[in-house]
Amino acid sequence: MMSFTEAPGPLTPQASKGKGKRKRSPTAVVSGVIPDWESPGRRGDNLQTTHRVSKNFLKVLVSPEDPDVDIIAVHGLNPTHTEFHAEATWTVEDKLWLRDFLPPQLPSARVLLFGYNANVAFETSKAGVREQAINLLNRIASKREEAEERPIVFVAHSLGGIVVKRALVEAKLDDSYKSIREATYGIAFFGTPHQGGNFAKLGDIAASIIRGVLRNPSSTFMEVLKKDSLFSDALVGDFRHQLEDYHVLSFFETLPMGRLGLIVDQKSATLGLAGLLPFNLVRLVKSAVKAAAERARIASLSVPSSRPLSEATSVDTVTKSPPSHLPYAVDAPFNTYSRQHDRNCLPDTRVDLLREIYTWADGKDGRFIYWLNGLAGTGKSTIARTVARKYFENGQLGASFFFSRGGGDVGHASKFFTTIAVQLAQEPQSLQRYIGDAVRKNANIATQSLGDQWRQLVLGPLSKLSGDSYPSSYILVIDALDECDNDEDILTILRLLAEAQTLRTVRLRVLLTSRPEIPIRHGFYQIPETEHQDFVLHHISPSIIDHDITIFLKYNLGLIGQRKPSLSASWPGEETVNQLVQIASGLFIWAATACRFIQEAERVFLIRKRLAAILQIGSSIVGEQPEKYLNEIYTTVLRHSIPAKCSEEEKEESLGMLRDILGSIVTLLSPLSIHSLSRLLNIQSGDVDDCLEGLHAILDIPRDHTRLLRLHHPSFRDFLLKKDRCNDSNFWVDEKPANETLAARCIQLMSTSLKEDICGVTIPGTLVADIQRSRVEQCLPLEVQYACLHWVKHLRRSDAQLRDNDYVHQFLQKHLLHWLEALGWMQKISEGILEIISLESIPSVGNCLSLYGFIHDLKRFALHNRGGIEQAPLQVYHSALFFTPVMSIVRKQFSNKMPWWIKRGPEVEANWSATLQILEGHSGMVMAVAFSPDGKQLASGSHDQTVRIWDAATGATLQTLEGHSNLVNAVAFSPDGKQLASGSYDKTVRIWDAATGATLQTLEGHSRSVNAVAFSPDGKQLASGSYDKTVRIWDAATGATLQTLEGHSGRVYAVAFSPDGKQLASGSDDKTVRIWDAATGATLQTLEGHSVRIWDAATGATLQTLEGHSGRVYAVAFSPDGKQLASGSDDKTVRIWDAATGATLQTLEGHSAGVRF
Repeated sequence: MMSFTEAPGPLTPQASKGKGKRKRSPTAVVSGVIPDWESPGRRGDNLQTTHRVSKNFLKVLVSPEDPDVDIIAVHGLNPTHTEFHAEATWTVEDKLWLRDFLPPQLPSARVLLFGYNANVAFETSKAGVREQAINLLNRIASKREEAEERPIVFVAHSLGGIVVKRALVEAKLDDSYKSIREATYGIAFFGTPHQGGNFAKLGDIAASIIRGVLRNPSSTFMEVLKKDSLFSDALVGDFRHQLEDYHVLSFFETLPMGRLGLIVDQKSATLGLAGLLPFNLVRLVKSAVKAAAERARIASLSVPSSRPLSEATSVDTVTKSPPSHLPYAVDAPFNTYSRQHDRNCLPDTRVDLLREIYTWADGKDGRFIYWLNGLAGTGKSTIARTVARKYFENGQLGASFFFSRGGGDVGHASKFFTTIAVQLAQEPQSLQRYIGDAVRKNANIATQSLGDQWRQLVLGPLSKLSGDSYPSSYILVIDALDECDNDEDILTILRLLAEAQTLRTVRLRVLLTSRPEIPIRHGFYQIPETEHQDFVLHHISPSIIDHDITIFLKYNLGLIGQRKPSLSASWPGEETVNQLVQIASGLFIWAATACRFIQEAERVFLIRKRLAAILQIGSSIVGEQPEKYLNEIYTTVLRHSIPAKCSEEEKEESLGMLRDILGSIVTLLSPLSIHSLSRLLNIQSGDVDDCLEGLHAILDIPRDHTRLLRLHHPSFRDFLLKKDRCNDSNFWVDEKPANETLAARCIQLMSTSLKEDICGVTIPGTLVADIQRSRVEQCLPLEVQYACLHWVKHLRRSDAQLRDNDYVHQFLQKHLLHWLEALGWMQKISEGILEIISLESIPSVGNCLSLYGFIHDLKRFALHNRGGIEQAPLQVYHSALFFTPVMSIVRKQFSNKMPWWIKRGPEVEANWSATLQILEGHSGMVMAVAFSPDGKQLASGSHDQTVRIWDAATGATLQTLEGHSNLVNAVAFSPDGKQLASGSYDKTVRIWDAATGATLQTLEGHSRSVNAVAFSPDGKQLASGSYDKTVRIWDAATGATLQTLEGHSGRVYAVAFSPDGKQLASGSDDKTVRIWDAATGATLQTLEGHSVRIWDAATGATLQTLEGHSGRVYAVAFSPDGKQLASGSDDKTVRIWDAATGATLQTLEGHSAGVRF
């Protein structure tokens, strides 16, 4: 046994009277000797009793005079069983990192080291770890009795992270440790496995760590891992529930550990959450100090000065990270892991341009957007990375987003603003709090429109900044906006960014790069020239570009010379470099591809051979356009990738496989890894790897086959898919057949992978929210998710002629419900509905009686059951089938899937009713609805004071427009669909931007509620009717009142312009309709005698009196061709009438209250 200078063993918390501080329990001290639980006899059989074991302590390594943060380090396993392992974990070459390196950067931090017998703790698994977790908590409490509010940052190595996680879980369960839990600001995990990695499950990773560290662990040790795992889902799940409370920093291995390889890879080391902030450790600690200071400042302001701060009521101002579910495109930032090898501008290159950008970025004029545009390959992304790096290091980079066509999350805009918000939330603390508040206030913000996301997550929080605790300006760097896959989203982003000019307390500058494509040019036409600065990259003087490319080539080819000393000292020589510069023709992508192609050669003679092949390009196509030289170097690289020593038959086979694989890569709608691509194509992973081995010059091929495979530059996709650019038929990819092949492969993969209850949850009512995303990703791997989302898109992009009972029809008849279930777990039901609608519209489907009938019924089935499947996907086999009409094709096809134990099902209609969808989301009565002119969107106004814009195809909410201070009575789209007007009980009319949700005008003038709004046919004027008995005509652009029409003796409920815009009709509860001259405001007709009537607008004569409603009629509307009329009534029905004869064509029932529109 060994004596301790500090009392050993676990300490039990005991609340003292009065101040609530903890005291050590006398029973926990055992005469200063090793307690029984830590005696050698309890260790594994591989440990010798003669070894000394680690002390059990929490000692202070560094203690400044007035510390403002505690850093607590916790070690993992002890490979040598020595007593100094706690120190050794953090020591390299006699330098204790915690003591010798941290203090200079964090002079006010107190650094503590926790020592314990890790091997014994982990051998006894959960029991031992929990005991040490409580031991840690008690020792922390004893060291912080005089400063319980001081922030804590844990630093955990390897399995020591398990102790920290268990300690925080215990602190959550036991209020004795409340002060520790609340003081914990962040955790830095160094190689702690939190989940299964790319190659191994969590328990296997733990076993590998133990084998690697202990060399020869006991059988007891390994058995405990299997049957009583400290890595169980329970601990992982419990800790995940606390993640919003802490900032988390995770480090992972990038170098293999001998024969064991990479044990804790990136996937295992991270907690699998989008939205984790990219802090480094020093910034994490500094942020904790700032947060504590902010808490103290606000607390001091909120209580009387005579009251001690320690007794003040807690004010929760801890600035949490945005919630973990906020979508985050991990590959978007300039410094993401996947971009770590992308280079910045070399010294002495792009000097003048960078100086101009820096001058603009630091300026204070109104040109808040800098548009750097240029042709493909001119170096836009490199410049963007360089600028982002500079301002990142200066602490002024707000965020960066690098688009990439077909790049998954970075190929579209759905995660654009949420990703920007997550990056902005790093600091300052107040901005972090404002963004967090926005997310907590609107939990569904990530699913809402780009306009809502921009205003609530970015513009709103930035506008609230005040004081001097933040940079005076932030830079956003947005690269390759033209590679966003939706032109409308591009225009919307530009319109929204223009709103940054409204910021007053902070300047937001936006560097945006793109090709000069039409949508972007059109977007900038709508932004005043005084608000943006443009630079055309391909208009730079050729001599400047050639100078920069010369430096680039000398640097990169010089690296090859250093690697191969047998090359001459002057290699490649001034003349060769000059020739290469001429062939590059101003394209940096050409120079980069050439360098990668040469670097890829391992032997010196191959290096020279490849250089000669590239130089040959220049002599064979003199005087051509730059694109021609790029085509030739791509062709050269492809030809060199085919094995030279093989038969013609083998060569043809290699070419065929290469063409199939490359064709798939360039037509994929989002990137896949080699592992996923091989599964999708049903080709061995090794064969795919071998086939691409010689293409590193044009493809980014990770060594880890589970990481995404990418193109170095999008110009390679253009080259392969255009026959006039790719002249070698061995490599040209015919896009339509390639898409048809991918569609077939997707269907084949889904047919073999999908099944009922694919996530194994068993209980039909299990909610999507209750299942960890990691479980979904495990059961639905990336390639299966890809197939589920994109198989229809590939079909539409092909020339496939679908037929009854073909492979598509058979897939739907067998796996439809499996597919919908999978989409439910993926939270992609809306996307699935769009795919169904798209499938129905394929021309050949219309010629297939049986297939078309099935798809049409499937569309009704999906729309009808959308909400239930979104929340609980297994309901697709239960309530969805039971509540589907009896004659539904889908119900009949899958009747065998209906639960046998339900003996009596609900009574349902025989066939589908006229109701296509029921849109739910408003919290109050819906007073008005209106379709957009193209029929793709629907607007609604409600008593909940909001206007909603819905996707008419899927039923998804696109926008929620907030601004009215009372219930909304009326909505109307402008003729071009770009604007939306709403009238409210708050006496105002609002005009909104339908794309972004921005308020364009607030029209004030009515003295009572506004009940009706209508745009003129040219969209230049807007009419409104009010309880104040007047009709007003407004200028839609300026908001000025053009006419106030008086004459009604009762409230005005309806207004409508004539098709030529010259006349205006209004309906009132004075039982009259008035027709006005829209230009002069004169009354032209007063029409009396009502139920529903059709009048001659010129003479005022009654043409039809439509009778049938049993209650008051609230609204009427003509069809576009004027042949039919719809009316909504207090009798809860909508009627459709023949406008010529007055006959009732349809009576639509289903509403539970009066109908207005």
